[in-house]
Amino acid sequence: MSALAALSSAAVASPPIKDLGVIASGVTLSTTRPRGWRAVADSRLLVVIGLTGTGKSTAMAELRAIAEPFSLLPNRREVTDKAIIPLYSDQPVNDRVERFELTRRFARANPGGMAHILTQLSVDPEALPDPLVFDGLRGADEVAHAAVVLPRARFLVLTAPDFVRLTRIVLRADAFDRTSALTADEAGAVLSDAELLTPVERFQLEGWMRLGALDPKDVRAKLNIVTAERRNYDADLAIKVLMEAAPERTFVVDTSAVPPHLVGMIAARVLAS
Repeated sequence: MSALAALSSAAVASPPIKDLGVIASGVTLSTTRPRGWRAVADSRLLVVIGLTGTGKSTAMAELRAIAEPFSLLPNRREVTDKAIIPLYSDQPVNDRVERFELTRRFARANPGGMAHILTQLSVDPEALPDPLVFDGLRGADEVAHAAVVLPRARFLVLTAPDFVRLTRIVLRADAFDRTSALTADEAGAVLSDAELLTPVERFQLEGWMRLGALDPKDVRAKLNIVTAERRNYDADLAIKVLMEAAPERTFVVDTSAVPPHLVGMIAARVLAS
């Protein structure tokens, strides 16, 4: 059985989600569409796919600098805050690992997860003209759904080895990359159970921490994020699914091997195709 066939249930009808009306300027999340507005599913759309630290923000900055004008939809983080978190919590949820758990619960109830939400977004074409860009989908279930329900979409998949992603997340010092506080003992065992790292990669990080260049607590927290995300979203299977479902609409870039300006050029070509 092919990877796509194994995930075919993710691309069937999904139950409606809560109507939220306007969630950003020119964007509604609703089963009903304002007169004159256009469904995202009927739009010329670039979907950027990638785990944390694969270079999506950098790619978007490069794309903005060199591409024809485009309209950026609210990103995954913003949509999650408005459409998913309130279903399970009365308070904002800032812990990245906890957020992964909530989005997984949502995907169980709504096959297709974030791709399902995209099908219920509409835009004001005067405020947000085509082409549209959305950052981002993750995992095999979401992309399998998107390949079917977003027939005009192009998919730009950004990848990078886990060690590269981890070091990028540590060095960028984004306040969003947070998880539960660690005890001194947990921080001291920062790499003992680092299942995603090779012995050489662990040795490198240990050396940097001994020199004081990296904080063990921070490294462990970011490692928890990378590990939890990898467990929730199989990036390799997602690529395999897209290669089967939409090969002519899918483009893959390893951002650890391709410089940012070239990633931006590739994104611009995909956007224009």
